[in-house]
Amino acid sequence: DVYIERDLKKGLITEEQAQEFIDHFVMKLRIVKFMRTKEYNELFSGDPTWVTESIGGMGVDGRTLVTKTSFRILHTLDNLGPAPEPNLTVLWSKRLPANFKKFCADISIRTSSIQYESDELMRAEMGDDYAIACCVSCMKVGKDMQFFGARANLAKCLLYAINGGKDEIMKDKVTGKPMQVSPEFLPIYGDDALNYDEVCQKFDNMMTWLADLYVNTLNLIHYMHDKYSYEALEMALHDTKVRRFFATGIAGLSCAADSLSAIKYAKVYPIRNEDGIVVDYRIEGEYPKYGNNDDRADEIAVWIVKTFMKKVKSHYTYRDSVPTTSILTITSNVVYGKKTGNTPDGRRGGTPLAPGANPMHGRDSNGALASLESVAKIPYEYSRDGISNTFSITPGSLGREDD
Repeated sequence: DVYIERDLKKGLITEEQAQEFIDHFVMKLRIVKFMRTKEYNELFSGDPTWVTESIGGMGVDGRTLVTKTSFRILHTLDNLGPAPEPNLTVLWSKRLPANFKKFCADISIRTSSIQYESDELMRAEMGDDYAIACCVSCMKVGKDMQFFGARANLAKCLLYAINGGKDEIMKDKVTGKPMQVSPEFLPIYGDDALNYDEVCQKFDNMMTWLADLYVNTLNLIHYMHDKYSYEALEMALHDTKVRRFFATGIAGLSCAADSLSAIKYAKVYPIRNEDGIVVDYRIEGEYPKYGNNDDRADEIAVWIVKTFMKKVKSHYTYRDSVPTTSILTITSNVVYGKKTGNTPDGRRGGTPLAPGANPMHGRDSNGALASLESVAKIPYEYSRDGISNTFSITPGSLGREDD
């Protein structure tokens, strides 16, 4: 920005040319493509490159970090049209300049292409010289790096807890029986309504196994990645002593929370197949759903996040990295949903899980604010890698006047 400002003052370029520079830069970022395997593309749909541009925010001394180029890069959405990447992320504070906040709102309404993250939360942890890496993860520029860790499907984990670690879909190729994925645990027996305390205890045990497997697998991956494909160029741009984050993630949070809520507040009866595996559920009564600012359901979601993260933190992480977790699925919630059977909340097998920390589809029935309040209850200290909420509202709900 300082170089553009210098050239503008010298009369070397015009504002129109300055905007064109930024447009061309964004065009270059948009055409980057990685060569990947078919399986990789199935998991991370849309061929993402995880290019994120951090915009705005406030300095620790109270000054705004908004520049003219903050406006220019957002204006590329008008000039070039919306695109998934680069991921334009505004570091949001209510203390940002009023004209910039209005500009952001206007662009968001017209393009639905801006991501917002809380500068207030992140600045308290990171100072003001930080940026967003990958999708929603904040790191100090040149001082922090992240071992990427994908995510664990906790909705599937809950089904394993009910069936003693047997998969509700996959069969053993040798025996033809349901595949035993985890070590054998005692399953839920009988056809009576599921008992909340019993299910929670088994779910807790299964999360212990899953966290151990998850962290150990990531340790192996990151060790071998460093051994055979060390990112020397990227690390050359960092300090000698770098802080490393060990990223993990949670998928299926709202599905797992709603499932436990249904078991606790309604009656959920298991339906078994010929092998005795629970493959479906019959629900009697209503239950509070995550996404409606109802503590009965929201506190279950918070319990899941805290419990799983504590289990992750109990393990050694590669190169003494700092364990974190994100509630973020990009588009893999669709792929994970295909591999997850019927769940106790009434979701049908094979259908998508909700993305990130979103409520399950169509269940946030108390309005936009209530939905956001539910997501806001998830504690950032237990999800330092970021909490993602993909949020859409109809333009008419914002009012009829532009002002």
